[in-house]
Amino acid sequence: MTALPLPHPVPATTEGTTIPYPDEPVALLQLDGADPVEAASAVYREVRRGRRVVAVACGHPRAGVRLAAALDAIGVAAVPPPPGEAVLRPGVTIVPGPETVHGRLRSGPARVLRIALAGCGVVGGGVLPRLLADVRFEVVGVLVRDPDKAREPAIPAGLAVSDPAALLAREPDVLVEAISDASTGLALIRAALTRGVDVVSANKQAVGADLPALTALARAAGARLLYSASVGGGAPLVETVRRARTHGAVVRIEAVLNGTCNFILNRLAEGRSFDDALAAAREAGFAEADPTADLTGLDAAAKLAILSHEALGGRLVVGSVSREALARDGVLPDGRVRQLARLDVHSGEAGIALRAVDDDPLFADLADEWNALRVTTGDGRVFTARGRGAGRTPTAESVWADLVDLAEAGRCPKENAAGPCEPAASRR
Repeated sequence: MTALPLPHPVPATTEGTTIPYPDEPVALLQLDGADPVEAASAVYREVRRGRRVVAVACGHPRAGVRLAAALDAIGVAAVPPPPGEAVLRPGVTIVPGPETVHGRLRSGPARVLRIALAGCGVVGGGVLPRLLADVRFEVVGVLVRDPDKAREPAIPAGLAVSDPAALLAREPDVLVEAISDASTGLALIRAALTRGVDVVSANKQAVGADLPALTALARAAGARLLYSASVGGGAPLVETVRRARTHGAVVRIEAVLNGTCNFILNRLAEGRSFDDALAAAREAGFAEADPTADLTGLDAAAKLAILSHEALGGRLVVGSVSREALARDGVLPDGRVRQLARLDVHSGEAGIALRAVDDDPLFADLADEWNALRVTTGDGRVFTARGRGAGRTPTAESVWADLVDLAEAGRCPKENAAGPCEPAASRR
């Protein structure tokens, strides 16, 4: 790992006991089990705010089972409390509610948000159907390379465009940026923010390139930049770092940030060849046709730069982060190996390396595409998070959560630009 000059160094302290749920408030939700996807979204948004959740599943005899399955697809574990045990426990607890739901929990939108969607691939294609079905949003354009190409989900007539300028000319309130190209995505984000258009992005390379500059641009233009989906898919890694920072100065970040590499490393541990493991990752939808960014650690480095900004402010240059590649002819350490991202304020080290983690339960049993994060503060507190770090459903859910926060906040005060945005009732 390479030593880098990191902002805001703090005195060293002794690391303390892990505190996975420090000072955690509780959300009690009554949910309509007739729509488990929408119900899971409501739970997920509370989880990523750092709250324990008691979910009362109503409206269907199997509402709780359906809700648990929808949450698992995102990467949120939820179970009914065992007989005789307390309902109020860490994480998410599902309890049965009445089969009749009185009234709808969602009120009509104060104002419909005009949405421009850039990209209709894995992530954009997961968000589009929900946008089209939700009265809080109006899709005004969808940016794709070939507007005439047949695709699933289908883009409604008149919405597909191939020119980024034409997309922004449709005067959206929010740009949802979910394209794979870093330079195009970054240019589009900058153009939108300059116009005062809010941006929700899942593009880690674009966001991680120079997040402080993008944040400053958003603030100057009175826009908001939300990017939770750019790190960790459905795992609330950005929110966990933010929460840790409110409790004390962050001194260390350790994380598994790339679901593709984690999937491949698990297959290698089973004795499969590198080529077979990579093919399985592609078949599962985690590895791109060109997996170079994943295998060389570039993807994880961009995500580490984003988490560094959340923890410390300032800029961690992606190109300066040391990276160890996962390669066909590489020699791995003995034991359970992870592609581990690490940022240490005391030593100034920042890097991506292949490390054995047998004695670390947070990382050792990490399944397939899952990501995990440990954040340590100067007073010894340790904050952790885990979840599905890749795939359409978890990443699209993270984008959706940002969008719903915008819709329910009614475009929250501009002093919150480029920061988290919560409904007025949740802000303190």
